[in-house]
Amino acid sequence: MEDKEIILRCLSGEIEIFEMLVIKYQADVLSMTWSVLGDKEEAKDVTQEAFIQTYLNLNRFDSTKSFKNWLFAIAYKRCLDRKRKERSLSRFIQKAIKEKNPNTEVESEEKRLECSETFGPILNKLNEKERTAIYLKMSNGYTAKEISEIFNCAESTVRVYLLNAKRKLKKLLKEKKHVSTF
Repeated sequence: MEDKEIILRCLSGEIEIFEMLVIKYQADVLSMTWSVLGDKEEAKDVTQEAFIQTYLNLNRFDSTKSFKNWLFAIAYKRCLDRKRKERSLSRFIQKAIKEKNPNTEVESEEKRLECSETFGPILNKLNEKERTAIYLKMSNGYTAKEISEIFNCAESTVRVYLLNAKRKLKKLLKEKKHVSTF
C-alpha cells in the first residue's frame, strides 16, 4: 500500500493503519536521528516524538510531496530542538558547577559527542549538517534535492555540505592511514 493511501485512510478514521508507516520508516528515522544526536537512547526518544508529531499533523501533509522527506524533516527538526535544549541545560549545569567549584572542568556536550564511538571519531569531525547530509546520501540514497527538503534549504547548499563532507572524510582517512602505517 502506498504512503499516500495509508495517510488518507488514517485521516478518514483508520488510525491503527498508521502503524504501517511506523514499521516502514522506523529504522531509517532512528538511524538518521542517531547520526545527528550521537546517542542511541536520545535517538529512540526523538524518533518516537517525530512519529507522534507526524501523526498529529497528518492533515498538514502536502500529498504532492514525499511523505518520507516530510517525516525526515520533522525528525531532523526534533533533533535540533533536542540539541538546543541539551545545550541550554548543559550551560546551566556548567555554570552552576563552576560557581560552586571554579576549578572544576566540565566536558561540553560537543566534546562528549566528539569522543563518542558510536559512529567513529572521523564522522564526528564533520559538522552536524555535513554528517547528516552524507549519512542521508550514503545510507538512504537521498539526492541533494531531497536532502534540501529535509534541511529546508537550497539544493546548492546541500551540495556544498556533501562536497565539504567528502573532502574532509578523504583528508581524515588519508591522515588515519598514514598514522596507522607507522
